[in-house]
Parts: sequence; C-alpha cells; structure tokens
Amino acid sequence: MSQHDYPELTDIAPDHEEASTQAPPLAQEPEGAVLELVERGHRLAMALPVFAWPCTIGRAATNDLVLTDPSIGPSHVRLHQPQAGHYDVEVLDSTNGVWHGRRHYQAGERFAWQPGQRLTLGRGVQLNLRSTAQPLTATQRWRPFSRAQGLLTAMALVLLVLLSAWTTWLGATETGALARQLPAILLWMLGGLLVWALGWSLMGKLFTGVTGFWRHVCIASVGMVAMALLDVLLSVTGFALSWPLLSRFASLASFSLMAVVIWLHLRAATLVSARTLALAVGGLLVLGVGAKLGLQWQTQKRLGDNLYMSTMLPPEWRWAPTTSVDQFMQGTDSMREQLQNRSQLEKDDDEEGDDSGLD
Repeated sequence: MSQHDYPELTDIAPDHEEASTQAPPLAQEPEGAVLELVERGHRLAMALPVFAWPCTIGRAATNDLVLTDPSIGPSHVRLHQPQAGHYDVEVLDSTNGVWHGRRHYQAGERFAWQPGQRLTLGRGVQLNLRSTAQPLTATQRWRPFSRAQGLLTAMALVLLVLLSAWTTWLGATETGALARQLPAILLWMLGGLLVWALGWSLMGKLFTGVTGFWRHVCIASVGMVAMALLDVLLSVTGFALSWPLLSRFASLASFSLMAVVIWLHLRAATLVSARTLALAVGGLLVLGVGAKLGLQWQTQKRLGDNLYMSTMLPPEWRWAPTTSVDQFMQGTDSMREQLQNRSQLEKDDDEEGDDSGLD
C-alpha cells in the first residue's frame, strides 16, 4: 500500500503527530499545610500534613485530626481551603470554642488563621499552622553526649576534689582537720551537684522530652570548677599585687559565671532561642547585682564584701613592693578617718531611732 492509494492519510498524519506531542494541562493542586500539636508551649507532640480541604479537627474518629482531650468537641473546628495566604476557620464546638490570640470564638463563627499563629482549643490544646509554601527554619544542631564531654566531666570532678582539699588545708587551724572535714565537704559538694543536675534533667524532660542528665552534670561541674578557680585566681592576684579590690568584688565575678552556667542549663533544658535566654538571664543578673550592692551599702556602708583581704597566702607569692612603716602609718590615717565617720553615722542613726521611739 502506498500514499497514492490513500491520499487522505498524508493530510491527517501531521496534525495527529502535533497533537500527540502536546502535554495535557495539569490540574493545579491545592496548597497544603502542616498542623502541629504543641505541648507545654514548645514541645511538638504531633504533626499532620493536610492536602485535602476541608479539614476537620475533633475527638470523633471521622475527623482528619483526632484529639483525645475531653475538652475537645466531637467536631471542634473545620479548616477550609486557603485563600489569599490565610486559612478560613469555622468553629463547630458549642461548649468551649476556640481562642485565637486574645479573642474567643463560639460555635458558628468564622475567622482567618494566618500561618505561624497559634490556636487554643478546649482547655489548653494548642495548634500551630505551617504552610508548605513557607521556608523551613535552619536545622538545629544536636550532638549526643560524647567521650570528650565525659572526659571533661571526669577532669572537672577531679579538680573539684583537689580544690576542695586545697581550700580545706588552707583554712585548717589544727593538725588532722583536713582528714576530718574533707569527707563531709565532698559529700555535700557531690550530693548538691547530683541534685542540681537531676532538677535540670527533669525540666528538660518536661519541656523537650529529653533528660540530658550527663550534659547537665558536665555543665554544672565545669561551672563549679570555673567559679572556684576564678575565686582562687582573684584572691591570689589581689594578695600578690596588693589589690584588695579583686578580693572585695570577687562575688560579682562569681555571679556572672553563675549566670553563664544557668544560661547553658536553660539552653539544654528548653527550646527557647539562645538570644531570648541571654536577654532574660542578663536582666536577672543586673537586677541581682544591683540589689546586692544596694543591700551591702545600706547595711555596711560599702559596696565590697570584705573590708580587708580574708586570705593570707605564703609571703613568697607576693610580688608587690614592700611598704615601709612610715607609709603604712600614713595609710592608717585615712583609714582612721573613715572609721570615725562611720562610727558617727551609726551614732546618729541610733539617736534618730531613740527619738522616734519616744514619739
């Protein structure tokens, strides 16, 4: 058979080939979303991807998202297909309704729900909405407790024992005091460290679902070593260079290190951002230091903890030049004047108190 026998085929074939090369138009799929059930404010308990609309939420088994809280209605809310970047929420429950921000919606009402906002159903069931078109946040880095951290914890515990023995030996006033006092000091120190780490572990289990016990032990032990070393360093430096201010304000440096330790514990036990935690802990540190300095000035008329250095170290550790007797006596004149002024202020305060009592 040739084309001359069926000439009509030559006219039809080209159109047929062009039609076969053109792809049929695809139907536009509806925009999807992810419903996130949140517990205790931050912990993600469940995530449900939604690509079919409408989507119902409630206790009944026929819902798309089934919740078991008894304060949730059989069919609590219905989500409709998104339009113009928001989702239309229809309230179905007539008992508890829905909280959107500070506004409460009853059965039969409808409102717009923007991705990123939170709904509260019943007595506290919280839902987040995340559109599939939204970009995902950066993946949080998670590193399990490693051998290096275990070695660091062991070294910190050994250093704590050595520092406790050293400070006990420095403060001993009689022979055999180290052997009697050191076991009790170690028991209190290690017991307190254990209770501290267990408390943060329970908090981590509550807010993140992960205890992280050994991580908290590492943070606490390294923090205790850092604070002890800082206290010793300031005392030794103040004695060697004759700078008593380092010893008087050593507690402020310890407060700052304690704030850093608490910040690290909070980062491990919560899902709050590091910046928010830093601002909160920094604010508490400023308030605490201000209150301490105020009370110190009110009760003792000075800002520092100790009027004199409370730690006397071996004379060989002293680097400051020796002060002559004349220079020392000149320094006592200003000290005598300060003591007299303070005594006069205390006398005036006592007289004012007696007068007010008589009235």
